[in-house]
Amino acid sequence: MILSKKNTDTSSLSILVATIVVWGLSYFLYKLGVFPFSLQVLTSINYFCMAVAATAQFYFSLYYTNRLSWMNNRTRWMNRFALFFFFLTPVVIQIIIWNESFRSLYLSGENSIVKQINTFYIFTILAASNLFLIDTFARKPSIHFVRAGTIVIGALLPFLSRLTTVFGINIETEIPLSLLSYSLATAGFSYGIFSSRLIETTPITRDLVVEGMDDGWMVVDHQNKIVDINSSAEEMIGLSHKKIYGESIDQILTDWPNILHSTKGNKEIEMRRSVKSKKDWRYLNIRISKLTDQNNESFGHLILWRDITGRKMANDARQRARDELLVLLNAVSSAASRSVDLDEFLSESSYQIVYSFRSQAIAIFLTEENKGSPLSLALKSQFGFQADHVKEIQKDSLAATIYEWLTHNEDNQPLTIDNFTDSVNVPANLKKLGFDCVVLIPLIISTQNEKNIIGCLCLGRNESITYSQDEVIRLSTISNQIATLIDNNRRRQYAIALSERQRLLRDLHDSVSQKLYGLVALTEAAQAGMEAGSEIAPLQVLTRIGENARQAVKEMRLFLYEMQPVDLKDGLVSSLHHRLAAVEGRADIKARLVTDEIIDLTKDREIALYYIAQEALNNILRHAHAKIVLITLKQTRQNVILKIVDDGRGFDIKKIDGGGLGLGNMKERALQANGKFKLISAPGAGTQITITVGRKSK
Repeated sequence: MILSKKNTDTSSLSILVATIVVWGLSYFLYKLGVFPFSLQVLTSINYFCMAVAATAQFYFSLYYTNRLSWMNNRTRWMNRFALFFFFLTPVVIQIIIWNESFRSLYLSGENSIVKQINTFYIFTILAASNLFLIDTFARKPSIHFVRAGTIVIGALLPFLSRLTTVFGINIETEIPLSLLSYSLATAGFSYGIFSSRLIETTPITRDLVVEGMDDGWMVVDHQNKIVDINSSAEEMIGLSHKKIYGESIDQILTDWPNILHSTKGNKEIEMRRSVKSKKDWRYLNIRISKLTDQNNESFGHLILWRDITGRKMANDARQRARDELLVLLNAVSSAASRSVDLDEFLSESSYQIVYSFRSQAIAIFLTEENKGSPLSLALKSQFGFQADHVKEIQKDSLAATIYEWLTHNEDNQPLTIDNFTDSVNVPANLKKLGFDCVVLIPLIISTQNEKNIIGCLCLGRNESITYSQDEVIRLSTISNQIATLIDNNRRRQYAIALSERQRLLRDLHDSVSQKLYGLVALTEAAQAGMEAGSEIAPLQVLTRIGENARQAVKEMRLFLYEMQPVDLKDGLVSSLHHRLAAVEGRADIKARLVTDEIIDLTKDREIALYYIAQEALNNILRHAHAKIVLITLKQTRQNVILKIVDDGRGFDIKKIDGGGLGLGNMKERALQANGKFKLISAPGAGTQITITVGRKSK
């Protein structure tokens, strides 16, 4: 609590000085015989100045002893009543003075009614001001009372001068006794306030401390009855001092049973409770201390109430924000794991962000690298824009503007634009989007040495509520998560593409290139034999060349098919038909698919059967030298059976290890689909593969 000289209300002292100046000036002008007004005016000034001087001294004592604020807190009627009381008597006296009929009736004689009323009024407020000052300084050490003596003596002088009037004591002085006493009192007040000898500019009293506390203060006696309470505690529990004084605390706080009994054996205890006030709930931190005398005997308890509603609400709000952020982060991560491609991930994440941040539209721009051109931005996802506004956000000029801002934003800080439609920095065509506020969040990937910008997230709100600092922080966290997932997806796609490229190169080297190399070697051998005059059977040589060439064409067609993305959206049967027509049908293999009209399978089992069939067909094309392939897909009461049969050269199952010909992959896929895998083959007798999986459960 900070105390200054303003606490003493120097304005009341200034009024007292001004009143004495007017009062003294009018008196000396009258004595000199140059007073420009009538005796009636002088009488009016005399009575008015006496009343104002006494009132100013009274208010000086109230402010100086800190009683005014305490009384205003305790009794709300104090201000109105005081103003009425202090204005009533001076106004009535002035009316009597200036009204001719009243003046002759009430203002004549030594003991006129006006003089008696004025004396009573001034005597009363002067006595009160002296009591306040003496009571305050009597609580202090004697050295302090001596140092503040000029204030106390100054307050006593007008009171004593008025006392002489009450008892009819006439003291002759050159200057009227009242004017002289107030002049000396003013000098004493001024010296006492502005003298550096005083320890306190304003005495610190119990009322100042207790009533000025923001914390609630309550004292209960040994019978648990309330004997003292400050205004803060009254406000917290919603009851006034008059209603609860002398009442048992158990009757006032009925929902807090045995609150004081918990302190038995403890000197102090702290707890938290909630109370229902007139408007809403309040959350309080309560500290209960025992009050003991010199013999260490308990005579009551002191209860301090601290209102922590604001702090609790803020903590709850922060906790809710953290929970919402965690839920949103989990939702974004789940979307990344479920999504088939980047577009689907961005679309689902956009919906989650718009909903969580009470926004109406979102746009996500990502960097892309064009051949021969530097990095640029491109719109990759948008949600919530009207159809006629989509064209505006798709323009290259908008992406270029955002990219320029990103490159010049050295600290990578978010940008919030309030009053979007009125901002001079926003292009006119974008103001048509109708947003009240917009926030731009850079999408950043932090590496060990630097930070790379991969895009920007733009969020728009059609409400006048701007994006708060807390919302921007949470958006930045979400954006970092999205940027990390996008970067991981790009790295994964790049790794997959690189791995697939290496696999194709390896397969081309092991199959097609070997067949072509065999063709070259066979052709060169035949040519060398002919040049050497050896006997060569042309038909035999050409037959071998044709076989190798046809096998190379088969495998090349297989590679071209495998490079196409697999799409089972039309179902297993349609995908198998497409495979047989694209590969086996163009490789001089009679391939046929026989299937039931209805095949009832889950999506994951359809995918498993397709990849098993593809692995088997690849083996037939590369190794079996088959002419006929039959695929049957039948549905029984409980299962679906896939059977693949070829008339190729077959093999000895005992001589093939578990991973040979991709058999391990086929078995693993069958097990993952909760199915059974069966293989039948023998040299020269072809191969038969049977997979049995359960139907879709109803």
